[in-house]
Amino acid sequence: MDHKNLANGLGSDDRNVLDRLLESFPDADAAGVRSWLPGAGGAGTDPMALLGALAATGSDHARPVDGDPQAIRRIGVIGGGTAGYLTALALKAKRPWLDVTLVESTSIPIIGVGEATVSYFTLFLHHYLGIDAEELYARVRPTWKLGIKFDWGPGSDAFMGPFDWSADSVGLVGAIKSHGSINGSTLGSAMMGADRAPVYQVGQDPVSLMKYLPFAYHLDNARLVSYLTELAERRGIHHVEATIDDVVLSGEEWVDHVRTGDGRDLSFDLYVDCTGFRSRLLGDALKTPYQSFGSSLFTDRAVTGNIEHGGEIVPYTQATTMNAGWCWRIPTREDDHRGYVYSSAAISDDEAVDELTTRFPGIKNPRLVKFRSGRYEKAWRGNVVGIGNSYGFVEPLESTGLLMIATEALTLVSSLPASWADPQPRDAVNIGLAQHWDAIRWLLSIHYKFNTRLDTPFWKECRALTDVSGFQPLLDIYAAGAPLSRRNAVVQDLANRVAPSFFGLYGIDCLLLGQQVPTRLLELGEPLEQWQARSRAADSLVARALPTRQALEAFDAFPELNRQLLEDEDSWAGPQIARRMGLR
Repeated sequence: MDHKNLANGLGSDDRNVLDRLLESFPDADAAGVRSWLPGAGGAGTDPMALLGALAATGSDHARPVDGDPQAIRRIGVIGGGTAGYLTALALKAKRPWLDVTLVESTSIPIIGVGEATVSYFTLFLHHYLGIDAEELYARVRPTWKLGIKFDWGPGSDAFMGPFDWSADSVGLVGAIKSHGSINGSTLGSAMMGADRAPVYQVGQDPVSLMKYLPFAYHLDNARLVSYLTELAERRGIHHVEATIDDVVLSGEEWVDHVRTGDGRDLSFDLYVDCTGFRSRLLGDALKTPYQSFGSSLFTDRAVTGNIEHGGEIVPYTQATTMNAGWCWRIPTREDDHRGYVYSSAAISDDEAVDELTTRFPGIKNPRLVKFRSGRYEKAWRGNVVGIGNSYGFVEPLESTGLLMIATEALTLVSSLPASWADPQPRDAVNIGLAQHWDAIRWLLSIHYKFNTRLDTPFWKECRALTDVSGFQPLLDIYAAGAPLSRRNAVVQDLANRVAPSFFGLYGIDCLLLGQQVPTRLLELGEPLEQWQARSRAADSLVARALPTRQALEAFDAFPELNRQLLEDEDSWAGPQIARRMGLR
C-alpha cells in the first residue's frame, strides 16, 4: 500500500490535531516538531508530511575504487546509430567518471527514415540526457505527435489513440454512446481530428497549452543521429571509426577484446552491443538463444519513401491498413515519411512497392528494410549488454523502438556496478527487460487479431492465427466489462498484474474499443447532456487552436514556450514528473 498516494490531495486545516497536541509540549520540543513538519507558509504544522520522505538520500551510482583491478571504468559502445549514441550519452550524463568510447563503421549506413516516439522519450531527451530544447528544435527540427490515428477496425472511419487517453477529460463511454466511436473522448483526440495543436495566438504573443497535453516527437533519423554525434563529441565521448572484424572471448560469457578490420585490438571493461540486427557480440559471439515473436507478429519487411505534404503537418502518426500489413505516415517539416510494413510470405517486394506507390502516388525512391520481431533470451551476459536491435526488435507499430532504447539505456546506467567484484544484478535486468519486450509483443498482437478493416488473405490469417495468449487473461476481463480503466480498483489491479503494459489500461481500452471488440460497455453514469456540454467546450478550444505548422513556428520563435513545458512544475513534462519517473 502506498500511503503517499492515499494522502495525495489531503491537506491540514488551520489548527489540526498535531497543532493542538504540541500545545502540551515543552517549547523546545514543540519547536523541533514544527521545524520538522512545517505547514504551508510557516503557519502551524503539516501532519500529512509524516507520510512523505523528508530525509535526503545520496546517489546509488557507485564510483570505482582506486586500485581495484576489476573496476568498471572503460565502456566500449560497439555500434553507432540512435542506440549507440543515446546509450553513450546516457552513460556520460549520469556517470561522468566513466571513460566512454563509441566504435562505429561509416560503411554501415544509417536507415534515414522518420521515427515516431512516445511521450516518455521527450522527458528522456530533455531531463535525463539534458538536451537543450531550443537546440534540438534548431538542429533536428522535430514535429509533434499527439497520438496515433488508426485507419483500423470495422468500417472506413479512423479512430484516435491520443497520448492524453488517461485523462478521460471529455469521456470515453460518452463518446461511444453519443456517436459510436472513441473519438473526441479527450482534448488531444479532438485536436488530432482537427489537425491542430493546443497553441493560440492571443494578441502579439502565442499562448500554449502543450504543457497540459502530453505529446511526443517525430524525428528524422539521419538528422537526429548527426546531432547526437556532435553532442557526443562535445560531451567528451571518444569516437573510433572502425569495422569490427572479430570478437575474442576469454571465457564462455566474457569478451577479452574486439579486433578491427585494420588490425587494432580494442579492450574495455564493459561492452555495449549496439550493432543492430547483426548483434555481433550478444548474438554472434556469445551465441545467446533467440526467441522469435513470429507466431504473433507476421510482418518482416518494410518499403519506405518520402512524399510531399504541401506544407500540411498533421499532429499525429498515422497507421493505415494495407493488403498485407499497414503503412505509417510520419510528418517532418519538409515532407511525410511513408513506410509499408508487410509480410514477405503474403506478397513479394515488388508487389509491396506497387501497392504503396499506387495507394500514395508521389512516393520518392522506395527503399527496402528487412527485420525480424523477437528478442534474445538475455540482454546482459558476462561483460556484454545488448541495447537496441542487437537485443530486441518488434515491427514499428506503436513506435516502441526508441522507447525501448531509452528504457534499456536507463536500466544499464541505473544498475551498472562499480566493479565486477560487486554483486551483479544481471538476472533482474534480464528478467525485467524481457518482460518489457514480451508486453510489447502482446500489445501489438491485439492490433492484428482484431483488425477487421480488410478481408485479404493476410488479414484473415491474422484474425485466425495471431497468438495473443499473453494477453488472454486481460481480454477475458475486458469481455466482462469495459472500459477497463473505469472498472473498480481491484479489477484494475488484477488486470495490470496479469498483463502489464507500457501503455496501461487506458491504452488497451483505446485499442480494443477503437476496433470495436465486443464487450459489455459500462453505464454512462451521468446524463448524456453533461458529456455533450464537455464535448462542446473541448470543441471551442480546438476551433481556436493553431494548425500544427503555425504552432511549431511559434515554438521556434518563442523559446520560453519550451521552458514552460520543461521547467514548470505543473507540466506533464516538468521536473516534478521527471523526478517521479527517475529521469532527473
